[in-house]
Amino acid sequence: MNVNLGLQNLATHHGFQINPNHGWNGTVMSGMVGIYRCTIWFETVRRRSRRNRSKIYMHSTITLNVQKQLGLLITPQGFLTEGFRLPDSITGDQDIIIGNQMFDSIYRIKGFDENAIRTFLNPHRVQAILHIQQSLGPLQHLTINDQQISVRFPGLISDMRVVSNATTSIAWLAEQLDSNHQ
Repeated sequence: MNVNLGLQNLATHHGFQINPNHGWNGTVMSGMVGIYRCTIWFETVRRRSRRNRSKIYMHSTITLNVQKQLGLLITPQGFLTEGFRLPDSITGDQDIIIGNQMFDSIYRIKGFDENAIRTFLNPHRVQAILHIQQSLGPLQHLTINDQQISVRFPGLISDMRVVSNATTSIAWLAEQLDSNHQ
């Protein structure tokens, strides 16, 4: 299936505005999923190699309605997402431990105040994030910060239902993060 046709169908399905001249870089479409602003965009990463190849990633981003001031950054960790890296004790990289073994093993967590981050990442929010992670494909990277939740897909996807389902899922996750669940 033609990817541009798929993008058009995705935009129509969600009622998004679409930029047909996206050129595989920057914002392709945006609109609302429930009460959340959503942007679907492309990122072209140029690889420095003899063949000078580039890789295109597709992202779906939901903007949170309740902006945090935690300096929060939750990113996937492990060899598949980070490649080989030196231990945090050597690099000085921050990785806040929440106390949920599965969560702590999947994500690298950073923030200004470790106690405030732990308070924010209560069991309800941690379970919601893990629930969404399980619904995503293994190569779909979930990233969360003070302003937004984003899923990065591994390149161009022809099945836009995957993108649509992930986008709907992260909008649900935004509700969980914005709510006052204790």
